[in-house]
Amino acid sequence: MGLMVVGVLIGTFIAHVVCKRLLTAWVAARIQSNDKLSAVIRVVEGGSGLKVVALARLTPIPFGLQNAVFSITDLSLPNYLMASSVGLLPTQLLNSYLGTTLRTMEDVIAEQSGSGYFVFCLQIIISIGLMFYVVHRAQVELNAAIVACEMELKTSLVKGSQPDTSGSSFYNKRTLAFSGASF
Repeated sequence: MGLMVVGVLIGTFIAHVVCKRLLTAWVAARIQSNDKLSAVIRVVEGGSGLKVVALARLTPIPFGLQNAVFSITDLSLPNYLMASSVGLLPTQLLNSYLGTTLRTMEDVIAEQSGSGYFVFCLQIIISIGLMFYVVHRAQVELNAAIVACEMELKTSLVKGSQPDTSGSSFYNKRTLAFSGASF
């Protein structure tokens, strides 16, 4: 299990650095035209950044897209690695559990007992059910965080006040440019 965690950290680190160094301009140009991704960027750069990254890792959103989007945020590399590791931990634990306890189909057939088939099917059903539950909960939480950020931004823009760009809040000039605000 420890080796798997180290492998995930190394892979996440490499993907983040490569995306940050090579794809930042391309990703930023694509995100400007997508309201949902712009909202995700604002949320990640806000107080919920670690939570959003961890929850996003539980969803079926392709990791390549996640890596690209998260690489243009202001989230520090250690925080990004920690949140990614926490978000990927349930999947790693489930895969480790299945890999160590799930018997091969050959073992089940060789046993030729009803209980062998039952246990095999039960493990698969529980694994699939758990996966769907975790993905659903992560998507609900992620959508709630995005909606809250969008409402906060709309409220501040409707009141006529510019969001604070001094660094004390999560808005920065790039985020304001994505939202269409002038500075």
